[in-house]
Amino acid sequence: MLKWFTWGAVAALIGISVLVLPAGASLYTIPQGGTAFIGEQGLDISQTGVVRYAEIGWFGTVSNGTSGESVATTSVDDVNNFYIDPTIFNGRTGPWYSLPNKTLIFFVQDPSLTLTILDETANYELTENSIYVPKGDHVGFVIETNLVAIAGRPGISTVPITIHVQQPNGNELAEVSGYKLNDIGISTSPFSTGPVWDTTTYASGTYAVWADCNVNHMKDNYPVEGKTETPRQGNLQILAPNQLITTPVTPVPTVITRTVPHVTTATVESVPADASAVSTTVPPTTARTPVSPTEVPTIPPTTTTKAPGPDSILIVGVLGVSAALVTRGKRSG
Repeated sequence: MLKWFTWGAVAALIGISVLVLPAGASLYTIPQGGTAFIGEQGLDISQTGVVRYAEIGWFGTVSNGTSGESVATTSVDDVNNFYIDPTIFNGRTGPWYSLPNKTLIFFVQDPSLTLTILDETANYELTENSIYVPKGDHVGFVIETNLVAIAGRPGISTVPITIHVQQPNGNELAEVSGYKLNDIGISTSPFSTGPVWDTTTYASGTYAVWADCNVNHMKDNYPVEGKTETPRQGNLQILAPNQLITTPVTPVPTVITRTVPHVTTATVESVPADASAVSTTVPPTTARTPVSPTEVPTIPPTTTTKAPGPDSILIVGVLGVSAALVTRGKRSG
């Protein structure tokens, strides 16, 4: 029974190896006329027709092909472990040929990689001047790269690109809302993830988001922004509410309070339109102490004596003079 179990385990391991190893090894395999990228190491270029210790050359970027002498050369020490050394191949992209027969072996390219962050809910692209995402919006990513050429190597159909999301506390996420960020297989450029990140449950703050490709250690050997990786600075801020969105506020009526000089028991009924042009002085009055109805005294009617007026005085005077004259006349007679 143990013997059959052992053979079954061996068979299972062989089956797994058949499924996994060719696909993994194919990332290293460059076919004749295939594309290799600056920084890649451990490449198998035996299928290109070149042999060990052979010399290969680059004839420049001019359109005359292999006419004339090669501009740069290097030797192949091991066809199963070849390194596209940046110190040799940087600035020397395009076709490389075996020498002296000038047979094409492969193309060398300088890698390029960009990452675009989108607020898919509000339908706008995050930029250097606009990094704000309201909590609850869905975020997506767009990758553009020439590294999709790796997907044309034998046995594989995608190239792995990793998106990094570093939280405000410094920890890096392996996934967002269930979408795995490591080794995203892409075969076309541009490649869009769609709205994969629901920011509702994520902490507010500034996140650093970037992408890289380290196939065959190309990033380790050639860590250049825009080539094997994108910039790492904080470029996404989750906040609530969004500082760029202003909620309309219902205006509150303005109440103007005027200070009126204290007036005892006096009531100011109105203020002229131009209050500054009118000076109104209200003399203070003395307030009376209220008297209870039961305490109000009974005041007897008052007899009014009218003072004599000027006409009355004149009449009395005339009558007096007349009487005096009459009396005098009688005495004379």
